[in-house]
Parts: sequence; C-alpha cells; structure tokens
Amino acid sequence: MEFDYWYLIFVPVLFFAGWWCRGWDQRQRGEAAKVPEVCSRGLALLLDGAPDKAIDAFIEVVRVDPELTELERVLGNLLRSRGEFERAVRLHRHLYNRADLPDEERALALKELARDFLCAGFFDRAEAAYRKLASVPSEHLHALRELLKIYVTEHEWAAATETARLLETQAGENHAEEIAHFYCERIDLALKHKNLEEARLLVTPLLRYQDTTPRVDITVAKVALAEGSTPEAIRYWKDVVEKSPDYAPLVIGHLADALSAEGDQAGAFALLLDVTEKLGTADVMEATLTRIAAWQGVPSAEKIARRFLEEHPSLSAFNAMMQMKLKGNPDDEMTKMIAGLLEQNARRWSRYQCRKCGFLASSFSWHCLGCGAWDSFSPRRIEDKKRAV
Repeated sequence: MEFDYWYLIFVPVLFFAGWWCRGWDQRQRGEAAKVPEVCSRGLALLLDGAPDKAIDAFIEVVRVDPELTELERVLGNLLRSRGEFERAVRLHRHLYNRADLPDEERALALKELARDFLCAGFFDRAEAAYRKLASVPSEHLHALRELLKIYVTEHEWAAATETARLLETQAGENHAEEIAHFYCERIDLALKHKNLEEARLLVTPLLRYQDTTPRVDITVAKVALAEGSTPEAIRYWKDVVEKSPDYAPLVIGHLADALSAEGDQAGAFALLLDVTEKLGTADVMEATLTRIAAWQGVPSAEKIARRFLEEHPSLSAFNAMMQMKLKGNPDDEMTKMIAGLLEQNARRWSRYQCRKCGFLASSFSWHCLGCGAWDSFSPRRIEDKKRAV
C-alpha cells in the first residue's frame, strides 16, 4: 500500500488547533474564575457610594459569564434608578436578542426592556414592547395593565376602553368607573371639535355606566345643551344636585342659567339660595351672587353676601362679599385694595386635593395627575372642607 505523504500536512494543523482550543479553554476558565472577585468588587464599590464604578464592574461580570441573566436584570434596575435609561435599554435589548436564551428568560428581558422605554418616556416604543409581551401567556395580564396606563397617559381613550374591557373579561377586574370616564373624555373631545353626531353616538354606551360617577349625568347634560335640548339638560343637572349634592358646585350655575332661559328665573333664584344655604362653598356662592347681581342688581347681591358671611363665616364668604361691594362701588380705594388682596391670596386656600395621594390642583379635575386615580378630587376646595369639618 502506497503512503500519501501529503497527509502529514494535517499533523501540525491538528496540533495547532488543539493547542489553540486548550488556550481558549484556559482563558475562559481564567475569566470565569474572576467572576466572584469582580462581583465582590462591584458590591464593595456600591456600598462605598461609587455606583458608576460598581456598574462598570457588574457589566464586566455579565460579559465574562453570559449565563448571569438575573444579574443583567438587577443591573438594569440600577441603571433605571439612576436615570441612565439608554444604557438600561442597551443592556436589556442585548439580553433579549441572545439566541441561546430560553423563552421564559426572553419574556422577562422583554418585560424589563418595556419598563426601560416607559420610564424614559418613550411611550410608543413601550406600547410596542408591551403588545409583543401580551402574546406571552404568563405576562399577558401584566402587559394589558401597563398598556392601559400608557393609553390613559397618551389620552388614547378608545384604546383604553378596549383594554379595560379585556381586563374585565380576562382578569375578572372591575373597570366600570374608568370606562365611564374614558367615554366622557371622548365626548368632551367631540364637543370641543363641534362633532355633535359623534358625541350623541357615544352617549348611548355611556349611559350604561350612569351609576358609577356623577360625571356621566354632567356629560350627558352638556351634549343635550349643545344640541339645543335645554329641558333634557336641566333634567340631568337636577339629578346631579339631588343624587350627588357634593357635586352641585360643578353644575349649579349652568342649571340656574338653563332654568332662567326656560322662563323660570324664580325657580333658579330659589334653587341657588337653597344650595348655597346647604353647602356654602366658594364656588356656589360665586355662582349665586353673580347671577343675583345680574338679575336683581348689585345691592341685592351684596345684601345676600353679607348674610352668607354671618351664617357661614369664612374667607370665601368674606371674599364674595368684598367682590360684591367692589361692583357696587368700584371707585372706593379701600374696598378695591381689600378685594385685590383677597383675590391675590385666593389661590392659597382655594385649591383642590386628591383624597388618595394629596396632590394639589388649582382647578377641579376628574383625574389625578399625581397618582392616576379617577374621582379622587372632592368638589369642595380645601378651605371649604376644613370649614365643613
């Protein structure tokens, strides 16, 4: 048998390959052996108040040992807490794109990536990430809840309504109050753009949630008034005053004007006085005195303001009385000065406060920007609530 000498070429090639693989394995072992040491250094730096150097150390650990996916997520949380959203995105995107990652770990990486986008204010990217996450059964409900928050923040009320209904059917949650507000927001937007047809179409599904919040009756009344159906608007406003008297300050002026427009000024006058006697809030007093001054003259309004002050002594009543006195005698310098001082300081004691998080607002709102709760603001201003207590 004749021997082929050219086979001998493979001998040094195989030797070199074996030597290289051995060296590579040793380097890998050497780097892996450094993992505990680098982790310890990173923790020490973190405890010493050097988070930047600690983060760099942890990134080195992740580079050396890609199996430490849990450390990558912890590191991402640390970066988010420091506001380094771009680095957090890069880290979690790298983790998500790893071909060797199990499906469960990939879902967790996508969840962290979505949080990165959300915390950074990239709502469109966060929405896309959570939509993708919603296809994972174990994370489906979590993704829907986060999507709902995004839609509310972005004022995408139709999408928010659909998502809230999915949570009701799939998670057994109750989102009736929120859905009612979503419809009201859509109607307010339609009225703002003078789209009465769309507003009227939205009233029908809205009325299914009539018992969830007084805003439903208030919104339906606005649609009726925009369409020229004053009696219908009066009916819904009266329902608010009767069923939810605390919310009367929001509608009493509109209701009185509507009654007056329908030829029942005496009924409007009696209603204003009755509600003011019961509540005595700044908004109600202002609505009452403004209309009495227009209907019966400033002296009559000033007389009623003085009576309010005697029966309900407060800065609100005193301010209302001084405003009426100023209307009756606009040239009186002392009255002008006192009324001006009261008006300037009115913002300090005429704010609204969220019952859940304590957020303060200068005007009444159905939605708290502080905690995201609905119907958490009392229609009574802080000063009126303290006096009522």
